[in-house]
Amino acid sequence: MDKGQLRIKLGAYSQAQTLLERSPVTIKKYQRDIRAFIEYLPDDEEIQKHHVLAYKDSLCQGQYKTSSINNFITIVNTFLKWCELSDHRVREIKTQQKSSLPNVVSESDVSRLLRHAKKLEKIELYHIIKIITTCGIRISELESFTVSNIQGFTFTTYNKGKEREIILTQELARELRRYCKEKGLMEGKIFRISYSTIYRHMKQVASSAKVDLKRVHPHSFRHFFAKEFMNQYNNVLDLADILGHSSLETTRIYTRSTLEEKRRKLENMKGRKRDAR
Repeated sequence: MDKGQLRIKLGAYSQAQTLLERSPVTIKKYQRDIRAFIEYLPDDEEIQKHHVLAYKDSLCQGQYKTSSINNFITIVNTFLKWCELSDHRVREIKTQQKSSLPNVVSESDVSRLLRHAKKLEKIELYHIIKIITTCGIRISELESFTVSNIQGFTFTTYNKGKEREIILTQELARELRRYCKEKGLMEGKIFRISYSTIYRHMKQVASSAKVDLKRVHPHSFRHFFAKEFMNQYNNVLDLADILGHSSLETTRIYTRSTLEEKRRKLENMKGRKRDAR
């Protein structure tokens, strides 16, 4: 099978993913990553495993993180298997399992960000941050926040092919209803803002609030919610339900402490500050 035949196969593969009910965003990513792989291949040559290995090496020499490289490899391997070229698949890069969370916003960070979001009149972003830190939702689940859904304190959403319940606190529900009334929203979605715009606005507010930009991204607030919930209730089963996880192992990732938090624990260990003798 050569480059031209793989291009044709990609069209059929995309249709197959649609029938498997993959989301349009997921299918576009598959197409983009597989296209990049196909364009890397030499013209008028039968694809061989050494071509795939060379592509893997090119990724490793780029500016990608290991997690991103492995994601590319997984997508290409799945496509190769679908094309009945399983023997051409390559291994992912082995990584050490991390026992610490990456940078995550703190309680003081969240307070500063909310305050500065209001100051900069980014009220939509203010409410988005409040929702994630109060409910622990995925950013993609913002689409489920409609005028009708917030009239109660729970509603059903569908994400990643799964059904789950979103739970609202009384304070959040009332605040969102007030926001809809002020905006004149009578029905439909409350938020019509893209992920890229949310991300950009978060960075702008973080800069104004003098919060480390590395800590400020939509998923960071979901991690913050999980850590706060565990600190108060230490119930991983309830947290898994709230986050919409089917595996407790996934939930435990969210409950790990950051390296900075671990460092502070070491500093505060009993007996750490003994007088020198």
